[in-house]
Amino acid sequence: MRAWFAPIPLTVRKHTKTIALPAVTPSDLKDICEKLRAAGQRLHRLSVCDIAQQLEQVARAWLKEGEPERLRALELLPQFLPFSLKACRRALDALMEPLLAERLLKLLDEQLGDHRVLDDFVERLPGIKRRAFGAHLAFLIAAGNIVGIGIWDIVFCLLCKTPVLVKPSSDEPVLLSLFAHSLERIAPELASAVAVIPFPSERNEKDRGKGTGEKDLLGAALSECEVVIVYGTDETVREVKRQAPAKVRIIERGHRFSVAIIDNSSANEQTAELLALDIARFDQRGCLSPQVCFVVGQGTGGTRHSGLEFAQMVAEGLNRVSEELPPKLREGEKARVTQFRLTCEMLGATVLSSPDARWTIAVWDAEHKDGWRKVACSARVLHIVAVPSLDKVLEILRPIGKFLQGVALGSVEHGEKGIGQGVWSIAEELGRMGVSRICAVGQLQTPPIEWSQDGKHLVAELVRWCDLEPFPPQPPDSWVEVFCGDEVLSAQVRFALEEAGIPVSIEADIDPSQPTRFLQRLRIPTKHLAEGQRVLAEKGLCTER
Repeated sequence: MRAWFAPIPLTVRKHTKTIALPAVTPSDLKDICEKLRAAGQRLHRLSVCDIAQQLEQVARAWLKEGEPERLRALELLPQFLPFSLKACRRALDALMEPLLAERLLKLLDEQLGDHRVLDDFVERLPGIKRRAFGAHLAFLIAAGNIVGIGIWDIVFCLLCKTPVLVKPSSDEPVLLSLFAHSLERIAPELASAVAVIPFPSERNEKDRGKGTGEKDLLGAALSECEVVIVYGTDETVREVKRQAPAKVRIIERGHRFSVAIIDNSSANEQTAELLALDIARFDQRGCLSPQVCFVVGQGTGGTRHSGLEFAQMVAEGLNRVSEELPPKLREGEKARVTQFRLTCEMLGATVLSSPDARWTIAVWDAEHKDGWRKVACSARVLHIVAVPSLDKVLEILRPIGKFLQGVALGSVEHGEKGIGQGVWSIAEELGRMGVSRICAVGQLQTPPIEWSQDGKHLVAELVRWCDLEPFPPQPPDSWVEVFCGDEVLSAQVRFALEEAGIPVSIEADIDPSQPTRFLQRLRIPTKHLAEGQRVLAEKGLCTER
């Protein structure tokens, strides 16, 4: 498979067993960006309703089991990502199901006030019309930690009539390219505004010394775009910021993580099963993966027992979920999971784990409640921390609030001290910390397309606004000329009119037949014309023209 999609021919740089990667130079990227900007001009001729309908057609195609791009994606994704075929299938369905034209237009209405502002100036305030313009060119740097990062970003760019250059992750370079190819087959006008170009990565030793480095290509792409959407580590985000020109807007999708908060009264088998599903969907590799679960007890004495008892329920849930969604550890991860277990035990945690490293749970009691901060690992691992009160959970989370993405709450019951009764005040506290999504446990890994990731929806960040204000009416005949002649006679006419209380406007001019002769033109308000003519007649003054 050719793992790129470009408006210009590119040669093959590298072959693997399943894909071919392109050879790209900074000059190639410049040519590609010029083509994309030209396609963006054509995109502006389409109505946003037409764009939404075409996107829905593409999404419906991806939901059909026999579609070629879907079949190819399901064949390749499990080879590049540590997820099973069933997990990849579920992820693709979750990506495509929300892409209905009606829902997309409602999303635009919610974010922009009226989706029509992407087509024309629309009156939003009395007398003031507003128009939203997408960027001339967006540059999307995608990550490859979970299935489908970048698909919705491409959709949002197209809805905002913004052409987009995409750099997929070297860990997973296939899905975004396949999506672009399906656009070409079903909605070619939209496809012309998308390019998917994998850059050679300097992290790969085999790529070093073979042509242009990633930094040169990254700099070339950044110099061409107006806005950058960057997924990845904080190091990646910093490098993009360092190289980006000052006028380029950076939309960051850096390192974040999520947690679950379970009230002791809701720490039951049903909640454990839902939490296990949140853990297993992407094996703790995404920003919405619950890395830590806080079990809120009724006091210090009972929290260790509550935490361990609930951990055993989660373990049973993970065993059941693993039958349907089996985990796939990357090379070296099994050793890291083993190290995780040993380190947690040394720090005082009670560790539960499966014999085959399918899952690992570290349970921290009140005495060792801070140990979880010192140990991190991907794959199906979870910290369960027993805490005496919800206030204590909030106290723990405040210092790390800027890294929090989502919080799953495990209780919606009303109680004197339960989470449910104070859900609004909890949401207020979590939102102030920096959390952008609060939901029920079991729903953390399936955010709606309307979710404002990192606190801002991409649609709102992609556009800039132009206001068209009303112009005061200016009748063309509001002032009328009553005299045109030399300066001496002009002074007499002006004196007579002003003596009668009539305002006079003076304009200097030159006689076109005698360029050395200077003229003066006198004008008065139209409503005073009759009175002005009477005054001049009484004075016997000539209104030379």
